[in-house]
Amino acid sequence: MRIPTDSYENIWGDYVLALSWMRSIGVEITSGRTQFYEKVIGTWVRDFRTASVQQANEIFPDFVSSMFEVMDFIDVYKSLGGVPTPSLKSIAEKLQKGVNGPINSADESCKSTAARNFIFEALVAARAHRPEKSVYSHFGATSDTGLIVDGKSVWIECKRLTSLDKLEANVRKACNQIESALKRDASTQHRGLVAIDFTKIINKGDKILVKSNDSDLLQEIDLITERIIQQCSHEWEKVYKTKNRKILGTLVRFSTMATSESRNLIVRASQWAINPKLNIKSADEQLLYSLAAAMK
Repeated sequence: MRIPTDSYENIWGDYVLALSWMRSIGVEITSGRTQFYEKVIGTWVRDFRTASVQQANEIFPDFVSSMFEVMDFIDVYKSLGGVPTPSLKSIAEKLQKGVNGPINSADESCKSTAARNFIFEALVAARAHRPEKSVYSHFGATSDTGLIVDGKSVWIECKRLTSLDKLEANVRKACNQIESALKRDASTQHRGLVAIDFTKIINKGDKILVKSNDSDLLQEIDLITERIIQQCSHEWEKVYKTKNRKILGTLVRFSTMATSESRNLIVRASQWAINPKLNIKSADEQLLYSLAAAMK
């Protein structure tokens, strides 16, 4: 996990470039949350040094929320911006659906999660696309997303949790979907992975994690990851015991807005981790090590 150190100006510039790239691959950007974020961050960048306390207090909540949201779009753009447009049809479709939804993550309901669900799928594909490390996104995957690692296709189903009560049901549904993908092509080289976003469990979107310095912040993020795996791994292991042995484990992800007080800067801290299923083959364990190394 890394803590981004870009200035607000640079983040705003990257987001403008991300929106331009999205349009270039066929995503229609209309008035909605993406445009709202651009306006809010642009206003903050332009005015925050001279704004009155009242003006700053009025815009600050929307600014924090916007900074949190735009980083996913920026991450997808930075990873996939060099991929030829014809290869990005599935990513463009996900992004098109992802530009909708409530402006603030905290305002999501069980009926309005679809947009950010699609962004998570695109984000997984982007995060793992590391051609320089011989790990590639499988843009033609019939699962939520897919990867090619060590010559093997890995079908991934992505779930965003809003409650730990729904963990087992979501893992079971993801495994069923992966098994369907594996049946469509019975190659012995194919594998499966369940990706779970715990962001809404960690932070509904209306809080900031505050630590005195970067070291303490990194340590806290690692502790949160360890707690997630310790608390939840028995749930997904219970499901994996009854499912196809080619399903190798769980990709864990979460993000939160945070402040490192020593730098007096609001940042988006995110973490990715892979928890291998118990007793998998050594070759499959090595495949997950290769993927984890590429995603760092």
